[in-house]
Amino acid sequence: MVSRRPRLFNRIHVLLFFFGFFFIAIVLQMINLQFFKSSYFRAKAEEGHLGYSEVQARRGDIMIKDPHSGEYFRLATNISQPTLFADPTLIEDPGYVTDKLADLIFDLDEAQERDAYRIRQLKRTLAADVTEEERGMLQPRTEEELKVEFRQNFFEKISQKTRQSIILYQDPPVEMQALLKEKNLPGIQVSESSIIAYPAQIGDRDYVAQVLAPVVEISNERLAELLVGRNRYVVLRDRIPSALEEEIRAMMKEDKDAGRKQYAGINFQDRTYRYYPEGELASQVIGFTAQSGGVYGIEQSFDLTLRGKKGIFKTQLDAIGQQVIVGDDLVIEPAIDGDSVVLTIDRSIQMKVEQLLGKAVRDSRADSGLVLIMEPKTGKIISMAHYPTFDPNDFSDALVTEDINLSAEELERITTVGEPGNETHYLNIDYDSHYRIQIFKTLIDTGRTIYSKFQNILGSGVYRNRAVSDIWEPGSIFKTVAMSIALDDGDVTPNTTFNDTGPIKVDEFEIHNAVNTYHGITTMRQVLEQSLNTGMAFVARKMGRELFGSYLGKFGFGERTDIEFENEHAGQFKDPSRWAESELITHAFGQGIAVTPIQMISALGALANKGVLMKPHIIEEIRKADGTVIPTEPEKVRQVISEKSAATISAMMVSVIENGGAKRAEVKGYHIGGKTGTAQTYKNGIPLTGPGTTIASFIGFAPIDDPKFVMLVKIDRPRTTIWADATAAPLFHDIAEFLFKYYNIPPDA
Repeated sequence: MVSRRPRLFNRIHVLLFFFGFFFIAIVLQMINLQFFKSSYFRAKAEEGHLGYSEVQARRGDIMIKDPHSGEYFRLATNISQPTLFADPTLIEDPGYVTDKLADLIFDLDEAQERDAYRIRQLKRTLAADVTEEERGMLQPRTEEELKVEFRQNFFEKISQKTRQSIILYQDPPVEMQALLKEKNLPGIQVSESSIIAYPAQIGDRDYVAQVLAPVVEISNERLAELLVGRNRYVVLRDRIPSALEEEIRAMMKEDKDAGRKQYAGINFQDRTYRYYPEGELASQVIGFTAQSGGVYGIEQSFDLTLRGKKGIFKTQLDAIGQQVIVGDDLVIEPAIDGDSVVLTIDRSIQMKVEQLLGKAVRDSRADSGLVLIMEPKTGKIISMAHYPTFDPNDFSDALVTEDINLSAEELERITTVGEPGNETHYLNIDYDSHYRIQIFKTLIDTGRTIYSKFQNILGSGVYRNRAVSDIWEPGSIFKTVAMSIALDDGDVTPNTTFNDTGPIKVDEFEIHNAVNTYHGITTMRQVLEQSLNTGMAFVARKMGRELFGSYLGKFGFGERTDIEFENEHAGQFKDPSRWAESELITHAFGQGIAVTPIQMISALGALANKGVLMKPHIIEEIRKADGTVIPTEPEKVRQVISEKSAATISAMMVSVIENGGAKRAEVKGYHIGGKTGTAQTYKNGIPLTGPGTTIASFIGFAPIDDPKFVMLVKIDRPRTTIWADATAAPLFHDIAEFLFKYYNIPPDA
C-alpha cells in the first residue's frame, strides 16, 4: 500500500506559498496607498465634498484721452445691472405676484419686436390667397393685447414648479453619445449638441441617476436631486432700470414689514455686462465681446490683456451638492482684474469724421467708405472711421434680415455663385453700375421660396476693420510714392520732361491717360498735376524693376505694419524680378499692386515726415490693474527717402492741389499736399466702367511746412460720379478745414 502523505504535504506548501504571496502584496499596496499616494486620494476625496466656483475678473476698459483736458472717456467698460428672477417653488400665490409685477416689468418695445417676428414667421407659412381669419392674424397686436399675452406668460413662468427640461452636458463626445444611446434611458435625450433630461418622463430616478452619473461626471446624489427637476430659477427680466428696481424693492419691503410672504421667491441678481458708452463711435476699432471673449477690433487683439484672470471660490458641499460656507473650508483665490487700454484716437476728431464720412457715402450713393488720419511724426492714429457702422451694444442687429417681395423681373436678376450646398445668391439692382446685394433663399414646408436680405445690406461685414484687413488697388494716389522713388534715385527732377504724344504700347496692352488726352512736352510736376499714366510709364522705365521693387519694400508694401490689430493683411505684389514690363509700368500708377489703407497712409506719412517711415500705432498706453502705466513710444522704422526728396515731392503735391486736378480738396489760406486716385474694379479680369465701378480716394497732408496730420479718404463704388475729385476730394476738404480750426493752425503767410 502506497502512502499519500507526501502529495498532501506538497499541496499544503503550495497553498501556504500563495497565501503568503497575497499577504505580502496586500501589505505593500497598503503601504503604497497610505504613504505614497495618500495626497492623491485625499484630493480625490475633497473633490467629492468640496465645490468650486469661478470668481469673474473685471474686464479692463478701452478708453480715449482728451488731448486738451486730459480727461479719459470710456469706449468700452463694464456695468452691473440687476436681473429680476423667481424661484417658483417658493411662490405661494402666482396670481397675486402676476397682478403686482407683470405690468411693471412689461417692455412695449420688446413685445412689439416679438410680435413683428411672429407676423413674419406666420407670413412664411401662409399661402398667397390668405383667408379673412388669416389676414386678421397678420395684424399687429395692440398694446393691451400684448400686455395680456405677457401677463399670461408671466403667470405660467412663476407657476411652473418643475422644469420641463434640464441640460446635463453640452457637446458630448461621440463615445458618450453612443454609450447613452445604447442604455436608452427613459427621459434622457442624446444629440450631438447636448444631453437633456426631461424630469416628467423619468420614472425610476435613482436608477437613471446611478447609470448616468459616471458618464456625465456628476455625483450620484447630486444628479438624483437634479432629476427631480425643481424649478428654482426663472429669469423674469434682464437689465432692470434702477428706478424700477427701487419700486419693486419698496413693494417687497412693505410686504415683509407687514409680516406677509407674497413676494417670497422673487429677488434680484446683479450681472455684469460689457457696455459701450459712445455707441457707434469707432466701433470697428473697438469690436465687441461674446461669451468666448473679445470679437473683432481691440477687444479681440487685446483679449488676454483686458480679461484678466479668474479667481476660485471653494466651499464644502452638502449631501445634495449645494454649497455650504464653513469657516475654515472657505478658500478664495482672488481674481486679477484686466488691464485697461488707452487709444490714440481723438474723440472730437473721430466724431466729426464719422459724421462727415456718413454723409459723403450717402450723398454719393456709395457702398461704403473709410477715413484714416495719422500724426506723421509719431505714427499715432488720430482717427479710423468706417461707414456703414454698427452699435456694439446691439451688435446682433447687424445680422437681422428682412423678407423682400421680388417681381418676376427681379427674380430674373438673381445670380448664384459658389458650389452647390455652399452657394451665395445676389440680386442685381443695377447692371450698369454693377450694384448688387446679397440675398437669401429659404424653401419652407409649403413649397414656397422666401427671399430675404440683411437690413443693413452688409451683415457681419460691418464688423470688419477694413483699414487693416482689406486690400485694394490704390490707383493714382500711388503715383506720389513712385515719383518720390524716382526723385530720390535721381532718375528725374520736377522739371524733367517727356513727350506725351499718345497711348503707349506695352507688351500686349496700351497705356492710356484717364480722360484720353495728351499734352506734348510735359514736366514731371505736370505729370502729377494732370495724373498722367503715360508720364508714370516714362518714370517707371527710368527706375527699372529692381530699384522700384526694393524701394516699395522700404516703404513697407508687401508686409504687415504690425499695428495693434489681428488679421492685418500684408498686401500683395510679386517679386520684382518676375515683373513683366507691363507690370512695372502699371505699378507706377497703382494698378496690379494691392495695398491696405494702413500701409498707404504710413507710406504717405514718410513723405510728410522728411522721408522717415514711422510704425503706425493706435495704443497710447496700457494702464495695468495695479496702477502701472506702460506708454507706447513712437517707433522709427527706417529712412526711406532723403529729406530733400521728401521736400521735393511735398512741393509737387501742393502743386497738384493748387494747379492740377484736385482743387476741390483745397482749403483757402492753407498749402496742402495731396493727390486724387480713381481706381478701376474688375470682374473676371475685365475692367468695369461706369458709375459704381471705381474706388475713389484722396490722400494728403498739411500744413506743408510742418505737417500735423496725414489723411486718407476712400469711397467705395460711388454712383453719382466715378471720379475722386468729386467725391473723396470734397470730403478731404471738409475734414481738413475742421482740423485746421481744431488744432488752431493759422493760415499760411
